[in-house]
Amino acid sequence: MRDLARSFSSFSWALSLLGVQQALEFVRGPLGAGQGSPAPGLGRVTRVAEGQLGATLRNAFEAGARVQSSAIDLAFGVMTLEALDPNRFVALSSDLARQSTTALRSLIPGGEPAAGGSGCGQPCGWGPMPPAR
Repeated sequence: MRDLARSFSSFSWALSLLGVQQALEFVRGPLGAGQGSPAPGLGRVTRVAEGQLGATLRNAFEAGARVQSSAIDLAFGVMTLEALDPNRFVALSSDLARQSTTALRSLIPGGEPAAGGSGCGQPCGWGPMPPAR
């Protein structure tokens, strides 16, 4: 039990310091200067952590990552005034809502897996059309 407590403590400390390091690299200069963007380092840590997850939690992680990505796109759309274009705002908002619904559905027992393509679990649409007469 003591080793588990030490591991949790070391992990949180290392993760906190990694966050500080990445923030400092971001603040030091424009992206592309110095060591570059903090994104690659954070991406590597994310992939390692994701690789340790079982199938159920990996599905939850992937669903949550898609929801977060959509929320970030919407937030940046608002900040860059891109969202003032009604068509773009509707697209960003509907994408966020769709990703949220898919994420929730994947977490419900018996729900669809997070990796589902169209979101309806079966071929979508009206089905085959009869030949024209």
